[in-house]
Amino acid sequence: MAIRPLIFGILFIAVFVVIIISIIWVDTSHPIHQPDPLSPTAPGPATPGQVQ
Repeated sequence: MAIRPLIFGILFIAVFVVIIISIIWVDTSHPIHQPDPLSPTAPGPATPGQVQ
């Protein structure tokens, strides 16, 4: 009987579908690229302090 190939086929398709869904599913509530807090930042405009 063709029970074993049917089970293997269904399992293969299920694993394939789970992989595709996991690749497509992206959590859009968080930004994809987060800046590194330890990376050096570009110098901005100088803000003058209080001169005494």
